[in-house]
Amino acid sequence: MDDLRQKRFKPQGAAAAAAAAAAAAEKDEPQSAGASQYAPLPWTGYFEENVSISVGDTQFSVYASGLSANQGAGGPVFVFHHGAGHSGRTFGLVSKHVYESDPARTTVVAPDMRAHGGTAGANQEDLSLGRLVDDFVALVTTMFPANGGGGSAEARRSLVLVGHSMGGAVVAHAVASRRIKGVLGLVLIDIVEGSAIDSLPSIPAFIAARPASFGSVESAIRWHVDANHIQNTESARLSVPSLIKPTTTTDGSGNAVSSWTWRTDLLPSQKFWHGWYAGLSNTFVSAPAAKLLILAGTDRLDKDLLIAQMQGKFQLELLPAAGHTIQEDLPAVVGDALISFCKRNQPLDISEIRRRNQTS
Repeated sequence: MDDLRQKRFKPQGAAAAAAAAAAAAEKDEPQSAGASQYAPLPWTGYFEENVSISVGDTQFSVYASGLSANQGAGGPVFVFHHGAGHSGRTFGLVSKHVYESDPARTTVVAPDMRAHGGTAGANQEDLSLGRLVDDFVALVTTMFPANGGGGSAEARRSLVLVGHSMGGAVVAHAVASRRIKGVLGLVLIDIVEGSAIDSLPSIPAFIAARPASFGSVESAIRWHVDANHIQNTESARLSVPSLIKPTTTTDGSGNAVSSWTWRTDLLPSQKFWHGWYAGLSNTFVSAPAAKLLILAGTDRLDKDLLIAQMQGKFQLELLPAAGHTIQEDLPAVVGDALISFCKRNQPLDISEIRRRNQTS
């Protein structure tokens, strides 16, 4: 799913494009010359490790770089929360870009949240905002105990919390709850309360227009690219394999048929959709941290955000060349925006200035 689409998403046109791409994918025709174009890419090319973190009733699959080596380095931690139907790998290219900008000090963390990717456990059907916020807070404070209030303030890392679409709502409410300490910045990617709520009636039709299954991982990747849900083929090759799972069914003759189906069943979560976004604008604007909103176009801004932006309450970054999954379409641009935002809002480190003066 290209997550919950925003206002500029045209249901009729998108549904038609999805149906056309689905028909091509279902053919699953051999591509001897171009098969490698859609071959899956391993996560190891973008993250240093994939760890399992136990929190409550769930084992969270977490992709990370600089997690162990940089615990005492004092540099920033970027924690990414994906949108509905995606996984931590949607931030693979962005995470690599951000981490490689300062690998000796930076940590990047991109978990698969409840009912997504490689995460497993009980109550996976509960995707209510309250549950997702509790999951995120517990996961961050488990991985970085000082940021949960344990230990000294000096041991806390500076956190930049980044959320895409539904994930933006989760991180905004997490920051607003003040249960995570040391939050330097809050970043929302392509999510606005008004346009998100306006788009909700069209989402079931969008989901229904997707193919129910794929003949191979490659055909699933190709469908996402052909339907323009992900414009960057490299990112699609990394992220899409985590959105599907192998399934075996039986045909009319009793023969086993192997295919790939969606990892996350989104329609049962429909009862939670409105709750994800209601009140988001005010929650974001009033959150106790520096704020950055990255959008694909100004048409996504609702009245409350437009007024707050004119008052200088948050930084706005517009990337009209991208689709809804901006972090996948333009990973280097988004990565640079995150790095610049972090540096701009980083408090002065007097000890570091002294150290540099002494060695210069």
